[in-house]
Amino acid sequence: MRALLLAALLAPAPALAAPGESAAPFLLIAPGARPAALGGAFGAVADDAHAAWYNPAGLGFLEKSEVAAGRESRFAGTRYDYAVVAAPLLAFTDAPRRRNAAGVAALSLYSLAASGIERRGLVESDAPSGSFGATDRAYAASYGWAPGGQRGAAFGGTVKSVQTTLDSARASAFTADLGFLYKGERWSVGGGGRNLVGAIGYGGAKDPLPRVLFAGAAARLGRELRVSADASMPRDAGLGLAAGAEWTREFGKTLAGSLRAGADLSRRDLGALAVLSLGGGVRWGPAEVSAAWRPGGELGDAFSWSLSARF
Repeated sequence: MRALLLAALLAPAPALAAPGESAAPFLLIAPGARPAALGGAFGAVADDAHAAWYNPAGLGFLEKSEVAAGRESRFAGTRYDYAVVAAPLLAFTDAPRRRNAAGVAALSLYSLAASGIERRGLVESDAPSGSFGATDRAYAASYGWAPGGQRGAAFGGTVKSVQTTLDSARASAFTADLGFLYKGERWSVGGGGRNLVGAIGYGGAKDPLPRVLFAGAAARLGRELRVSADASMPRDAGLGLAAGAEWTREFGKTLAGSLRAGADLSRRDLGALAVLSLGGGVRWGPAEVSAAWRPGGELGDAFSWSLSARF
């Protein structure tokens, strides 16, 4: 049973998807322990390198270079890894202008991999005839621009090269994201679309990539608490709603700790508790370590961690 679930998640082949369904569902896996702990309600927050996935417009507000990487352990031994580096285009120059005046660029890698999937023929047998692996990867380049610096409107986009491998079969495609973000003094709103174009499949038939339209809002309630909410409209599902809250306490100039909680109603099919998420983080100087936990019902719990640093 686990092998079937694994193949269905990883494979973009039309034979493993009902007519009209999107291929390459790994593109819907949201990276980062901090956003995951917030239920994925990060489209209007987008204030770190993870903006490259959630809302590339948020990159435009970054004034420092930033790197982030992490892993999520998923069901049946699958693992989801990502890495992103973002830098203002003027970060390494002596120009007197603000560092993000010419915009901020980011490069990202997202990978879902599994091994040891049982290979079985068309005739049912008690013993499998070996095993195989599957890998899905997306290579992305993003850009965000905020004309006003730290307030006002920002715009961004991402182009992705999607590559999938299932045993000896391979497939590839290109797609793109677009985002908009407006930041006030204590609030922000944003929206856009992910995987807006492209199709992928093995052989002659292809299925479209999993397009998602999203919109969100975030607000600071006092100095230590921020709340956020996102609404999303996937191509193959109904309206999804998510919300999160982040409480951060600073302990001096270099040390801070955060507690986070969220809910993602799009996960309710996995069980009542599966909509919840919990996590936290510790920041020491320019570096931060974060972790998150999300129950997954029969598929098992998902644990994620990430490390980020600004310089």
